[in-house]
Amino acid sequence: MVDIALPWVVDTPLSTRFPVYTRANVGEVSPSVATPLFWSQIGGAPAERVWKQVLVDFGAFDADEFREVIDIQGMLHGYVYLNLSNLRVFGARMPGASPELMDRTYLGERSDVPPYEPHPDDDKPEYTERILASVGRVFATEHRDDFLELAGQAAKLRAERPDYSSMSDAELVALQRVRMNEYLPFLYKHLLMVYESSLVTGMLEQTLAPLGDPTLTARLMGGLGNIASAAPTGALWQLSRLVVASPVLTAAFEAGVFGLLGRLADTDGPGAEQFRVGWDAFISEYGSRSTNEWEAMPQTWETHPQIPLGLVERMRLQPEDRDPALRSQRLRADREDLTAKLRDQLADSPEALGALDLALRLVGIYLPARELSKTSLIRVLHEARLPMRALALRHVAAGLFARPEDITMLREDELDAFVADPAASVPTITERWAWHAALAEREPPYLVKAGEVPPVASWELRTEPSMPRATSGEILTGLAACPGVASGRARVIRDPADAHDLEPGEILVAPMTDPGWTPLFTSAEAVVVDIGATLSHAAIVSRELGIPCVLGVTHASLRIPDGAMLTVDGTAGLVTVH
Repeated sequence: MVDIALPWVVDTPLSTRFPVYTRANVGEVSPSVATPLFWSQIGGAPAERVWKQVLVDFGAFDADEFREVIDIQGMLHGYVYLNLSNLRVFGARMPGASPELMDRTYLGERSDVPPYEPHPDDDKPEYTERILASVGRVFATEHRDDFLELAGQAAKLRAERPDYSSMSDAELVALQRVRMNEYLPFLYKHLLMVYESSLVTGMLEQTLAPLGDPTLTARLMGGLGNIASAAPTGALWQLSRLVVASPVLTAAFEAGVFGLLGRLADTDGPGAEQFRVGWDAFISEYGSRSTNEWEAMPQTWETHPQIPLGLVERMRLQPEDRDPALRSQRLRADREDLTAKLRDQLADSPEALGALDLALRLVGIYLPARELSKTSLIRVLHEARLPMRALALRHVAAGLFARPEDITMLREDELDAFVADPAASVPTITERWAWHAALAEREPPYLVKAGEVPPVASWELRTEPSMPRATSGEILTGLAACPGVASGRARVIRDPADAHDLEPGEILVAPMTDPGWTPLFTSAEAVVVDIGATLSHAAIVSRELGIPCVLGVTHASLRIPDGAMLTVDGTAGLVTVH
C-alpha cells in the first residue's frame, strides 16, 4: 500500500522567496498527475533551465535570484504548479503592469487569492531599462518570419523520422536524447514568445481601456487568420465533408470509428481514396497534437487515430454553415468593421489612433506567431517521444509491459539501467502506478503557499466533489473569450475521446481545453471552460472560429449539470443556467 503523504517520485521543495503557486494556466496543459518520465525528460529541470534563461534575457530577473532547483514551476504530490509569486514580481518590475494585473490575467477575479506581499527586491529600477529594451524591440517588430523557419525545421525532423524497428533499445534512448536537445531551442523561442505576446495584448487592452467597453479586446483579436492551432479544425472539417458526400464513407463511419481505417483500406467506393490520401496528409501534418500534450506519452492523434476520427464523426453531422473557414471570414469582417468604427471614433486623437493601429498590427503578427511556435514545438517534442513509445511497444510485445505507458513510470536517468536489465524495473513501475492512481483520485488545491500546503490526504476526492450544483436562474461569471450569445443544452465532456456524446446544437462544458480539444469547438454551439486566460489556446481558437466562449468559470464542469439548458454570453462573460 502506497503512502501518498510522501513526496511523489519527482516532487521538489517549494520556494520560500517566491512562495505562492497556482494551478492556473498550467492546469490546461498538465491536468493530471505528472509521470516521472515527463517531469525528468520534458518538464521539470529541462524546462526550468530554459525558462530561467528566458526571464533573464527578457530583462525581468537576474540568474542569481533563482535556486538551482525548480523555482518558476512547482511539483507537489505529482501536480504541476506555476509560480504566482514569480509572475507578481514580473508585474512589479514591468513598466505599466503590476502584481494585481498579473493576478487578474492568470486567475481572473477570485476571492481566495492570497494578497501580494512585497519583497524588498521585487521592484528595483535597474530592471526597468532592461525590460523597456525588450518592450521597444517587440513594439518595433515588422514580422516574425523566424517562426516560419522553425516550422520548416520541425517539418524536416518529421520527414526524416528513422525506422525505429531497425534500432536497438540503447539506440532508441540515445535518439530520444538527441531529439530532446533539438527541442530545447524551440522551447526557448516559445517561452520568450509567450512574454512578448503578452506585451502586445497588454498594449491593446491599455489602448482600449479609455473607451469603456470591456468587450473590445476580444472582438479585435478574432478572425486573424493563419492561426496554426485552428488549422487542424479546418483540415478535419474538409475530411468530414468527404464523408457527407459519400454514401460509402458515411456507412463506414456509422459502423463506428474503431477499426474504421482498416475497413476504409479495403474500400474502393466513391471518395474512399480521396479520404485515405487526406487522412494520411492530416496525420503527417497534425499527428503530434493531443490533449495533455506536454506529457511523456500522451494519446496523440497519430498514435490514437480513433480520437480525430471521432471528431470527424461529430463534424459530419454539422450543416454547411458551420464551416470554420466561413465562420472565420464572418468574424474577420466584424473585426474589420469594428476597427473602422474605432478609427473614426479616435480620428481627433492622433496619439490614441496611432497606439490603436500599432497594437492591432502587432496582434496580427504576434498571435499567429505564438500559435505557430507552439505547434512547431509540439511537433519536435513528438519526434523526441516516439522512440520511447517504440521502445515501450517492443516490451509490450515481449510481455514485460502491460501497456506502452508503463515506461513513463521511470525517470529519464533510469532509462539506461532499464535497457541493461528491463525486468528489474517492473516492481518499481508497478508500485509507482499504484501511487499515481492514488494521487489521481485527489483534486489539487488551486492555490498553495510554501509552508502552508494542506496535507494531501485532506485534498478533495474527485469522486466526491463538494461543489454545489448550479440552480435554475443562476448566472456564472468568467472571462469573455469570444463574443456572441448562444443557447443550448450543456454537454459536460472531460476527454475529447468522448466526443461522440456531443450533439449538434449543444454547448461544450469542459474542465480545461488545449489544442487537442479545439476541433470539438466546431461541433459546439458555444464553449464554457473551468480555467483559461486571454491568451489560452481555447480563447485564441474560439475567436478564430467565431464560437461564443467563456473561460475561467470556476468549477463549471462540476457545477453545471449535464443536459441543463444554458445561455452563454461570450461578450459579457456570463453563463446563465435555465
